[in-house]
Amino acid sequence: MLNDSHRNEAYREAIMKKVQQGFTSVLDIGTGTGLLSLYAVTSEAQDVHACDYSPTMCSIARDVLHANKMADSVTVINKLSNALKVPEDLPHRKSLVVTETMDAGLLGEHLLQTLLHAWDHLLLPPCPQLLNFLETGAPIGQYGVVVPFGARLWASPIRCPSVARRNYLTNADRSTWNFRNTWLFSDFSEPYDTENLRIVKDCKFLCDPVEVFTFDFNDPSQLKDYFEGKNDGKCVSFEYDGKSDAVAVWFDLMLDEDITISSSPHSIETQCCWDQAIFRFKKPQESIKLSASCVGGKLVFDIISEATKNFKSSDENLSNLQTSLSSASIISDFAVSPEMVCFLNNKQLQDYFFGLPKNFNTINSVLDLSPFPLFGLRCLQLKGANLVCVLNSDQEIGALKEFVKDNNLQPEKVKCVKKSDLDDLLSDDCELFDIIVNNIFELNGELKESNICQIPRLIKMLRPGGVLSPVQFTVRCQLVDCEWTVQTSRVMNEELTQRYRIAEFINVYQVSQQIDIDLKNVNYTPISEEVDCLRILSSEMAADSSRSEKVEVT
Repeated sequence: MLNDSHRNEAYREAIMKKVQQGFTSVLDIGTGTGLLSLYAVTSEAQDVHACDYSPTMCSIARDVLHANKMADSVTVINKLSNALKVPEDLPHRKSLVVTETMDAGLLGEHLLQTLLHAWDHLLLPPCPQLLNFLETGAPIGQYGVVVPFGARLWASPIRCPSVARRNYLTNADRSTWNFRNTWLFSDFSEPYDTENLRIVKDCKFLCDPVEVFTFDFNDPSQLKDYFEGKNDGKCVSFEYDGKSDAVAVWFDLMLDEDITISSSPHSIETQCCWDQAIFRFKKPQESIKLSASCVGGKLVFDIISEATKNFKSSDENLSNLQTSLSSASIISDFAVSPEMVCFLNNKQLQDYFFGLPKNFNTINSVLDLSPFPLFGLRCLQLKGANLVCVLNSDQEIGALKEFVKDNNLQPEKVKCVKKSDLDDLLSDDCELFDIIVNNIFELNGELKESNICQIPRLIKMLRPGGVLSPVQFTVRCQLVDCEWTVQTSRVMNEELTQRYRIAEFINVYQVSQQIDIDLKNVNYTPISEEVDCLRILSSEMAADSSRSEKVEVT
């Protein structure tokens, strides 16, 4: 965020205008590094308090204020704003609240609850007819105001293969297995994901964005209505050709009467620091209608489509995207882990596991730790092998049982163990296997530490002559020059660093490793050849599960 100079300058100007209009008693909610408090003091605010729940961020804010000779001008409080009281924490009610506690979906960091509490307990009463009041120059000491003034929420359906591959099984019709009677979709733990759609190259917006809600942060009664769900039921329609994979949501943030910044994916020039919220579908959707509401401070979209009208369902919403499916076309559907969905959407991997068992003469038993045991199932199909697999949930076990039935496999030869029971499976008196398939990589590209550490135990579970797959793995590396990785790793904003001393305190926490990056979506320049930086044989791990390697890359 600190590298977003457009956002920073917009906030600085909006705060300066309000302080100069007389709103000089300031509360900075969620202060972070203290940047907005610096703006307030620089604008000659007289009474500034800042709060943050994180002890680390409060410590950084105090260091920043001290380095910029403003420590005596700002009181930093290590509390949530909802825990602040007058006069215990604040000497009196404030005339100006400034905050940037918005996430990609605007409300995800409890923004409505925060502002409602501030109006009830921390702010002076709202100014009636705020805009006209400020223009008249009437006395303002008795009124309070919030920056930002408000926000406008937008939504648009998208077609995006890279998003779809994490949402549901996309290649069922091209699979070497029979998935036609089983529908798998990701059971995400969060109501929405986030993506920087400005750089996602396979994303297509299917129609013009539609305004969903407009929030006035200086109207407590309106905020209360939203929080209590009194503005729910707004119908939002999207008409487009083809099918969509998700709905993208972003916002325009009105900082004051004149200044607006946007998290729109179409705002290429400003490159706003906020990503977009992605509300996923569990299956592709044709033109849809959404019933929008905001209950308990959370954005909710009820899907109104031909698939759901017959059920008259009102509780299936885009937060979970559990849209109804026609039982005429889908026999059964299962909510499984995103890891399983991505694994099955890897057609190259599917084909590899489908052909691999042909290289073995005899396979009697297999332990397959893959997200979905494709190799073990193929061994069952070709060699009559017994299969033991490890899955996450009852839904995943149900999906596997349905798959076994649909592909005419022998269910009595398949044993499913939940991941929580894996230690019991790896006990000293467990059965031995001809082949064990280990799953050693996370979705984000990292090595899966838990499974790497299990290699010595897994080798002990092999029969004489047994195979632990992968037999070896190689990590390759390349030096690159990439501005995006720098911008997302540490403070590089020259305009900000020239004005205030902030970078030296926050860059102590800069990241040295970026994960889950699709290099197809970022611009970079290779400055070395690809080299093998690490090659490990699984058999070597039996004796030594920890080792270090030094690799020179030129």
